[in-house]
Amino acid sequence: MRNGLLRFAQYYRLMDYDALRLFLHLSQSLHFGRSSRACHISPSALSRTISRLEQRVGHPLLVRDRRKVALTPEGERFAEHARETLERWDALQERLRQRTDRLAGRISVFASVTACQSFLPRLLLAFRQEHPEIHIQLETGYAADAIDMVQKERVDVAVAALPDKLPPGLATRVLLYTPLVFVAPAASCDVARLVARRPIPFGELPIVLPASGLARVEVDRWFRRRRTKPTVYSEVPGSEAILSLVALGCGVGIVPRLVVDRSPLRAELRPLDVEPPLGEFRVGLCTLRRKLASPIIQALWQTLKREP
Repeated sequence: MRNGLLRFAQYYRLMDYDALRLFLHLSQSLHFGRSSRACHISPSALSRTISRLEQRVGHPLLVRDRRKVALTPEGERFAEHARETLERWDALQERLRQRTDRLAGRISVFASVTACQSFLPRLLLAFRQEHPEIHIQLETGYAADAIDMVQKERVDVAVAALPDKLPPGLATRVLLYTPLVFVAPAASCDVARLVARRPIPFGELPIVLPASGLARVEVDRWFRRRRTKPTVYSEVPGSEAILSLVALGCGVGIVPRLVVDRSPLRAELRPLDVEPPLGEFRVGLCTLRRKLASPIIQALWQTLKREP
């Protein structure tokens, strides 16, 4: 295995860095279809690229069958090598381009759909106006996955709900604060009639819970303080899906207020005033602390300082 990696190291100057990026994406997604769509390449071309890498390394990098894709031990080491090589290459490009006083390169950003439709465009617009030659790669997904995406180096930066105690090795910058709220359907239905009672019988209400993340931690804590066991209608990973179920009259949901305010369903929803109130979210950008050495990440952080 080591001889194969050494053989690759001897020829790395001839290697197409895009091939390393393709392999690195595939090593994280473990799905040829998802990687081919995300990287704008056909599955057959992606497969040929991986085969050429395996020939050059001298070892299979992936185990492939109809059900799954997995990294071999050699593939895991090669993924680490590819990541380090690309980081060095990107850093070299940035240093060379600094001589022109114009940053160029790429930055990958992960955010929820709500963040992409609310405050993120303004922030990235200011960044892009200052640095038009930086290519922004934007990926959307569940907010609860944001910090994990950064820690696993699937993206450079993520918009995340920031916990009070951050994982080690992360750097963050707070963008805004938004409270968590209970949300009920506005239309007449069984759930709306239960919500109209005083006090609200939370033990009888069907509850649409966040499947994970800080919102789930806060709502579990809230029910424990009230010594009430919730009647769970369902557990859903995304805030937008929670609002859809609430609008259908399936139950009462828990989401950040920002999500309600920006939702196309907001006319069909009614936030509830509850005692004690639910917790508050700090929403911010996070990245690995060591990546702050990157001029591109530094430039983004400087943009954040100037944005209100």
